[in-house]
Amino acid sequence: MADGHAAYPSVFVVDGATHFPPPLPPKPGQRRMQVRRNRLVQNTLLVLVCLTLLGVLMEGVFIYKLHKHGDTSESKPAESPEALKGDQLVTRRPKPPPIPRPSKPLAHLAAGSKKPEKEGILEWIVEGDPIIHELEYRDGTLIVQKEGYYYVYSKISYSAEGSSFTQMVQKRSQRLPGSSIELLTYKRYNPSPLQKGSVRSSYVGGVFFMYTNDAVFVYVNNGSSVLLHKPADNCFGMFML
Repeated sequence: MADGHAAYPSVFVVDGATHFPPPLPPKPGQRRMQVRRNRLVQNTLLVLVCLTLLGVLMEGVFIYKLHKHGDTSESKPAESPEALKGDQLVTRRPKPPPIPRPSKPLAHLAAGSKKPEKEGILEWIVEGDPIIHELEYRDGTLIVQKEGYYYVYSKISYSAEGSSFTQMVQKRSQRLPGSSIELLTYKRYNPSPLQKGSVRSSYVGGVFFMYTNDAVFVYVNNGSSVLLHKPADNCFGMFML
């Protein structure tokens, strides 16, 4: 029916979510657990950051010490045999290397302070540090302990004012008892007088086979002409080849 007024439909508001249940309130203690979890994460991150900073600091200290040690090594002067002790300059002598032990028999002797007035066997120095290895020295002779080939030598400094000088290296052997074998000989004759103070040196050397207990020595015909100024002026020795 029309009553003279326009008819309007009824307006209804329909809530489409009315069929969902309302949100539940948080359970007791859930918020507290969430706070603890956040704190744990924060503490873990803080520890990691501290460890990282500590590692960087230690690396910096190590690099600093390394550079400082390098600078000290470069600036340190080379070791000098001279050093200051108080107000005095002390010279440090380097230690000599040890002398290796010989592998074969050998001997090198210098002349002693005695010499024969005329002819006879020369004496040699055996005190101190003589070089004698696997050979025996007795009364001016070197006695062989091991048979084999030996190089035998002798050097004598003598006054050339006399008319002659003879130097011989001889050997006594048990194979030839009562006699000496002449191994090496040096002879010098002066037909005319020489200037006073004239000095000469004689040297003889050679290779010989030696048996055990062979005795080798130096014999001179005019011992008074031998000069004994320095030990190095006169020597006698032998070594196994």
